[in-house]
Amino acid sequence: MNQLDSLRALLAVNDLGGFAAAARALDTSPAKVTRLIQDLERTLNTRLLQRTTRTLSLTEAGELYIARIRPVIDALDAANDEVSTSGRLPSGVLKVRSSLDFAAAQLIPRVSRLQRLYPKLEVEINTSDRLLESPDLESDLTMLFSRNGLADGDFVARKLGMTSGVMCASPQYLKIHPAPNHPSELVRHECLLPSGKDLPHSFLLASVDPHDPQQFEFRPGPAKFHSNSSEALYHAALQGLGLVGMLSVHAQPYIRSGALVRVLPQWIGERWQVWAGYAGRRHVPRKVQAFLEFLQTEFGDPELDPWLV
Repeated sequence: MNQLDSLRALLAVNDLGGFAAAARALDTSPAKVTRLIQDLERTLNTRLLQRTTRTLSLTEAGELYIARIRPVIDALDAANDEVSTSGRLPSGVLKVRSSLDFAAAQLIPRVSRLQRLYPKLEVEINTSDRLLESPDLESDLTMLFSRNGLADGDFVARKLGMTSGVMCASPQYLKIHPAPNHPSELVRHECLLPSGKDLPHSFLLASVDPHDPQQFEFRPGPAKFHSNSSEALYHAALQGLGLVGMLSVHAQPYIRSGALVRVLPQWIGERWQVWAGYAGRRHVPRKVQAFLEFLQTEFGDPELDPWLV
C-alpha cells in the first residue's frame, strides 16, 4: 500500500464530501479511492469513515487521525512545492471556477498575458450561469461575489475589488430613444432586467455626486423582451432591444469597445464585492499564489471599482 496516496484520498473524501468528488480532484477513479481508504483502515485496524447509502462521515478515530495528518501533508506539499519551483516559474494546471459573465469579461481576455508571464502554466476555467458566493473545493480558485462579505467556511478569500450596477444601451437604441437624464425617465424606456418570481420588482440607484447625494427607487415597466439569463439580456441590448442593467465588471469590455454606452453615468446600482476564494489550508500552491498576484496587479486597489468606466 502507498500510504501517502491513501492519506491524500482520505483528506479529499472528507474535504469534498464523497468518493466521486475526491476521485475527480485526484484524477483517478472512485473505485481506486475506495480501495486506498480500505487499505488504510486495514493497516490501522480502525474504521475511519462511517458510510451509509445516503451519508458519509468521519468516525471519532477518523476525526482524530485527520487532525494529526493534515499538518503533515500540508508541510510535505509546501516542501515539495518550494523545492520544485525554486528558481522556476509556476507550472501545472490551474483550475478556476467562475460565473460565465466574469470569465468572459475579465478572465479569458487575460489568459494570454498570464501565459506569457508563466509559459508552463495551463489554465482551465469552468463556468456557472450565476454569480458564485462559496468556493468550489474541487477547483484551485473560485471567483466569488458578495454584497456584505462572505459566509464563514473552511476557505480563504482575497478581495479583488468592488463592482457597481450600471445602465447601458447600444448606440442604435440611443439614436431612436434619447438617453435618460434622470432615473425617473427610465419608465419611458425598455429596461432589460432578469425575469423570475424571486427577483426584486424595484431597484435602487444612488447618485455618485458627493455634493448632491440622493437615491432613487424605480420600478421598470413591462418590457417586450424577457430572459432569466444575464448573457441573453446583454445580447438583447447589443441588438438595440433596450437598456440593460449590468455590473460594471461585466459591462466594461462592451463599453470600452463602443458596443454599449453607459447611460446615467452619475448613478450606480447595488455594489458587490469581488473575491478569489480557495481551500483553507496553510500551504498555497505556487500556481495559485502567482495567479492571485497577477489579478491584484491587474485590478489594483481592492476597495475601489476598477471597472467603472
